[in-house]
Amino acid sequence: MLSTLLVLVASSGVAQAAALEPQVRLHFGGNYVSGPSPFGLSLGMDARLTRLVSMDVGAFVSPVAIGEEEFVDQTDNADYFHLRHGFYFAPGIRIPHPQPRTWAWEFFLRAGTGVVWFADTDPDAYGLGGDDYAVTASIGGFGGADAFVRFGPHFGLRFVGRAWVYQGQHPQADEPALLVQPQLAVEAMWQF
Repeated sequence: MLSTLLVLVASSGVAQAAALEPQVRLHFGGNYVSGPSPFGLSLGMDARLTRLVSMDVGAFVSPVAIGEEEFVDQTDNADYFHLRHGFYFAPGIRIPHPQPRTWAWEFFLRAGTGVVWFADTDPDAYGLGGDDYAVTASIGGFGGADAFVRFGPHFGLRFVGRAWVYQGQHPQADEPALLVQPQLAVEAMWQF
């Protein structure tokens, strides 16, 4: 359904796209994901497709290992899973608005998909002990919004808020857990 909406919006803007200058934004910064070792790095590229649609492609990584103090018995199976890394792509719909004269801002609603890697910190997981944990890849999706604030023609900041949805499962034959984890990011942006 989202792809149909994007095709309709993109095809309605084809005639206008010829008059648009290309607009590509590179972004790099830090992100926060709930759970142990919550801080990480993020980077990506956002490109304008039409006046109202853009595509963001990016990745995030949590380079700091989860500490041994996080390996405790939890009451809920979902508490053992923690979002660590990911690669995503997300179309976005721009909310039209008037622009100030001295600076510029953009606001996008986004929904996307990607590959995420999550940690399983269950101390009873097969073959794991001490501060070891399994990192498993899975397909995930998210919804959220981002805002760009540009000061001058090329540089600015990007603020991101999204909620990731993915399925976590222990290597043993347990019931999978449907997980929803928030992610926030603040990034420097360069537009050209």
